[in-house]
Amino acid sequence: LVHYGGPQSFGRFLLLVARLLWYNVLPNGKQVKGYGTHRLGVELFKEDWATLFKLLADGEIKPVIAKTFPILEAPAAYTLLESGEVIGNLVLLTPSLLEKQEHQK
Repeated sequence: LVHYGGPQSFGRFLLLVARLLWYNVLPNGKQVKGYGTHRLGVELFKEDWATLFKLLADGEIKPVIAKTFPILEAPAAYTLLESGEVIGNLVLLTPSLLEKQEHQK
């Protein structure tokens, strides 16, 4: 699980910690480990991020994208995200990326 961003309140932080603990006790052999980069500085993680984005570019990992939104619809994306009903990532697209996405269909 790779997650960028963080909880916006202490209550949501506690909920995130509870979920991580729960996921780690499930008997499915999987674990979730988290670390925050915002407190340590980006320099420490540049090599890791380069590796991660290379894996992504090479198709060795595939993010789960629940839905894409034009960037001007960011409030709708945020509302959906806050609903807790999203499985995967919500992606905001700039006009140039929207155009590229349309050409790929």
